[in-house]
Amino acid sequence: GSNCVLVAPVTLGAGGTIGGGSTITKDTPPGALSVARGKQVSIPGWSRPAKKK
Repeated sequence: GSNCVLVAPVTLGAGGTIGGGSTITKDTPPGALSVARGKQVSIPGWSRPAKKK
């Protein structure tokens, strides 16, 4: 898939597919679809820190 990140060292199994946007941190088995995405977190009331002058 597009926009994937491979965090070395990993081995991708032959004929496997990586899901778009995945960050792969472990070896993937041959012929498998591997998808790794973190759960979305929203922080209510968050504000950007003020820049130091």
